[in-house]
Order: sequence, then C-alpha cells, then structure tokens
Amino acid sequence: MDKIEYRYGSKTIVAEVLYSNRKTLDLRVFPEGNVQITAPLNTPVDIILEKVKPKSKWVIQQQKAFELYRPFTSDKIYIPGETHRYLGRQYKLKITKKEKGYSTISLAKGLMHIETTKEDVEPIIIKFYKSKADVVFSELLQKLLEEFPRFKEYEISLSHKFLKKRWGSCATNGNILLNTELIKASKICIEYVIIHELCHLIHPNHSKEFYESLTELLPNWQKIKHTLEVSLG
Repeated sequence: MDKIEYRYGSKTIVAEVLYSNRKTLDLRVFPEGNVQITAPLNTPVDIILEKVKPKSKWVIQQQKAFELYRPFTSDKIYIPGETHRYLGRQYKLKITKKEKGYSTISLAKGLMHIETTKEDVEPIIIKFYKSKADVVFSELLQKLLEEFPRFKEYEISLSHKFLKKRWGSCATNGNILLNTELIKASKICIEYVIIHELCHLIHPNHSKEFYESLTELLPNWQKIKHTLEVSLG
C-alpha cells in the first residue's frame, strides 16, 4: 500500500493508495477521517493526483462531517455517588458489598444500585449496558423499519460495540454498527443515529442529498444531535 500527500489550500490531504484490476479510480473517506484511493494497476502517481485533486473540497467536507458525528463521552471512575446514564436518565451509583452470590444491578428512585462481592464494578456496568443495548437497539430498528418501509428492501443487520470515534456506521452490505454508548442516551437520540445510518444505505457519503433525506425523515435532527452531544459529553 502506497501513500500520497498533497496540499489543498491550508490543508494537507494524506491518502492511502491501493491498486486493483478495476478500470476506474475510486475515492473514499472513512469515519476515522482516513482517505483511501483505489486505482487501476500501474496508474502513475501524477495521473492519480490529476483525478483526485479536483475532489479535494469534497474530501475535506466528508472529514468535517465525520468529525462532527464523533462522540465525546466523559470518562468514569466507577465510585459511589458518580452519575451514570441509561436511556436519557441520570442515576447515582450506589454500591453494596455482599459476601457471596451473583452481582446484581437495578435502577430505581434515581439510583443505579449494584450489589456485588467484587471490588471493581466497571465490568458489571459494561455488561448491563451491552445486554440492554442488544434489546433496545433491535427494537428501535424494527420500529423505524415499520415507520419508513422504504428501507425494508435492504438486507440489514445490526450490531454494536463501544466506539471512540463515531456513533455508528453503515456498510454497503447493510451492516449497521452502533456505539454501545448510545444506550445511555434517550430513545429519540438513538433513533436519530439509526436513521442517520439508514440514510447511508441510499447515500453512502455526507452529500447534500444525504442531508436532504435525513431532514425528510427527521426534520429536527440537528436539535436531537445537539441533545445527544450535550447529554453524553
């Protein structure tokens, strides 16, 4: 894999170059901000630059769009009294030590109450979030597919894991990946991210048409996005 680097105004664009048997050049920007060019075999670098430089503005726009879509969640130290969130509500962490038995976690009266024999409660909370995300994310996706049946023509699969740099992603094969951190947000915020990713099935980049589709389906998405960023920041 080769790399090329060139200037666009005050910006420096660095791109990975792959070569394949394809006949045309392909330019992609990924959620992490990295740029990838796939070119026909033996294409000279000057020809590649000639093709991609006119698309530099688009590359910068895509990188900015992904940057604005990144989560900025605060770190936790998992001590009593610390605030933790679940589906948009805040809970104070309460830890009760017991001599034996399985660890349990419950939410009631503004408390996230953990009863455990263990010193470290972080794995208990992480397991709780993962199990809840399995159910909630799937239910919300099905709800949205009923509400917007145009997406039923796609073969969609849903998974989740903790991510540092994005709320979600959507592959061209219909695989939607959500950030498990979203289980801490309200359901409308989770729905916004799912709708965002569903729109990528039609528009794989952050083009004008992508935002038009997003606005059509969720007119107040910008307000919801702001709520998501503030609540989990």
